[in-house]
Formats: sequence, structure tokens, C-alpha cells
Amino acid sequence: MKRILPSSFLAAVAAAFISALGSNAHACTGIGLTAADGSVAVGRTLEFGAPPESSVIVYPAGSEFQGQTPTGNGLKFTSKYAFVGANGFGVDDLILDGMNEKGLVVGLFYFPGYAKYQEPTAENQAKGIGPQQFGAWALGTCSSVEDVLSRINNIAVLPVVLPALKEVPGAHFKIEDASGKCFVIEPVDGKLQITENPVRVLTNAPEFSYHLTNLNNYLNQTPDYPEDRNINGLKLSPFGMGGGMVGIPGDYSPPSRFVRMVFFSAALPQQKDSPAAVAAIFHLLNNFDIPVGVAKPPAGTAEGDDDFTPWAAVADTKTLTYYYRTFGDMNIRHVNLKAALAANSKSPTSVFMGPQKPAFQFTSTDSTGDLK
Repeated sequence: MKRILPSSFLAAVAAAFISALGSNAHACTGIGLTAADGSVAVGRTLEFGAPPESSVIVYPAGSEFQGQTPTGNGLKFTSKYAFVGANGFGVDDLILDGMNEKGLVVGLFYFPGYAKYQEPTAENQAKGIGPQQFGAWALGTCSSVEDVLSRINNIAVLPVVLPALKEVPGAHFKIEDASGKCFVIEPVDGKLQITENPVRVLTNAPEFSYHLTNLNNYLNQTPDYPEDRNINGLKLSPFGMGGGMVGIPGDYSPPSRFVRMVFFSAALPQQKDSPAAVAAIFHLLNNFDIPVGVAKPPAGTAEGDDDFTPWAAVADTKTLTYYYRTFGDMNIRHVNLKAALAANSKSPTSVFMGPQKPAFQFTSTDSTGDLK
């Protein structure tokens, strides 16, 4: 891994990604699983209309962060815990997804049209952070979901513009820890709305409560093979395997992706341990890889800003290993937090995740010589 580059360089990198992204809705899908041995793995896809050029960053305990507000500096905090995560757009403290040394996992998910942050005031400036800094705050200062919830009043999430997007990013947050406890935190009407997440799935807008209620529309969904039916002497039979899932929504809207992931993960046999759970999550996430061209942005948005999947990541909270793959490199790579800290526990380090542009390329292993 490499050392973090100077802030002046990072600012230039961020500026290079400024484009007319407008307010098109970017997609993400997240899931958590508990293995038979009690270990927990948490994964997600990251979708966007432009490559975020994410790096995986390791922050040791003692790293310092400066919260931002619309009017200047806000909460200054020092990390109590080391953490690893993926940033975006050259902004080091924009942690889109990450895990700390206690097994707490935090994900930022796009929440367009629904996020309404606290109004900045003289009173809340001292504890202010931008929504893009929530992940760094939670991972750096909290050990568990309960710890996040107990400290949530210590911060004010304020509407801070992200220069790379030229807008305040609408976001809500999924927090999950090594016990499998999972909550969703959403900025609604100027307050942080906290909801327990029993299905451990999250996508995007609308509010999380809607997604839970919407599941009632799909009570007929089952992985079981349907029985034959007879209607007025006409025998009806399934065409083949998968008949029980006929009617499950197959589009890429947030409500449909939420329904699919809930039922796919519910049908999945429990895995024996965390490596198996990690592998299972990557297979689940394959179903949410958005093909280039099928998710067009709103009219007036810059040409070429179709949603696609720049990367997917899975955190193993038992081994503290962060796995990832990118659009241009489907090989799964990983960073082990303990090993990274053993190599350098004094300063942040990072490694580029890999090619994230929607350009089709791949490498493969030649097995011709293995033929017998």
C-alpha cells in the first residue's frame, strides 16, 4: 500500500471528476449475512454515473479528522479505532464503505430527493460534519452499532457541498457490527431518523420504512417449486426451475432491488463460516451488477451518465479482511486490516482499487496447457 498523497494533489484529482452529474439517482445495494459459526460478513455494490476512482484506505488509530460545515470547520476528532474502507473522488475522508478493528461496518448509500439535513447554526457548528464524513466519524470513534447510536447526538450532519459533484450528496447510512445487529440512519426533516434493520438490506430512496412496508406486496414469493394447477380441466405446470420466484421485480429501481435482495438472501442456505459467507455475498451481488445502458439518467443530465457498477466490496468482520472487485478487474482482491497495521500503524496508507470506468476489458487464465 502507498502513503496518502498531499491534500493539494487530492484536490486536483477531485476537480478532475467535476462534471454535470445533476441530481440523477445513483444506485447501491447492501446485505449482511451471519454464518453458522456466528461470524458476520457485510457487502454492497456501488453504482454511479461516473467512475468514483475509489481507493482502499487504512487509517490507524490516532488519525485526525476535521469536520466541515457550510460555514467553515466543524467537529475535529481523532480516531480511537483503526479502520479500512473505500473512498471516492480523491477525497480521503469520504468513506463510502468501510470496517473498523472492532468489526463495525458503515456504508453510505445514495438517498436522492429525501435527504434533509440539519440547518447549520452557530450552536451546532462545533459538532458539524458533512454527510460524506459520517463514515470516518462512525468507524473512527465507535466500536459497535450500540456505540454509534449512543454517540449520535454528539454530531450534527450538515448540508456540505461535495466539490466533485457540485452538490450536497443526499445520503443515508447502514451500520452493522460483528454481532449482526443492523440499523439504518436517515436525515429526514432535519433530524437523524434511526430504524432497526431486521433484513440487513439497504438500497436507496425512498425512506427505509417504505421498503419494509413494500415487502408485504410480495408475500407470495417463495423459492419452492410450484405445484400443478387445474383450471376447468386445463392442467397448468411450471416451465421449469425458478417458478416460485415468478413475479419478483427484476428492474433496477431501489424498491425492486431491495425486494430481490431480501428474498435472495432469505433463500440462501446459511454458510458455515465467514469465508463462505463472503463468497456467498459476492454471488448475491452478481445479481445487482447494473449493465451499462439499462439505467438512464434524467433528461438534461450529461450524456454518458448511465448508472453502472464501478465496484463491489465485502467486509469479513471476523478476520477483519476487506474484499473488493472493480468494473475493469473482476478478480477479487483484499486488504487485511491487521496485516496493514502491522506494516504501518503510524500513518494512513492507500491502494487504488483498480479500473472503474465502464470500459469492457478483462484478463483470464489460460487453461489450455492443463488439458489431459
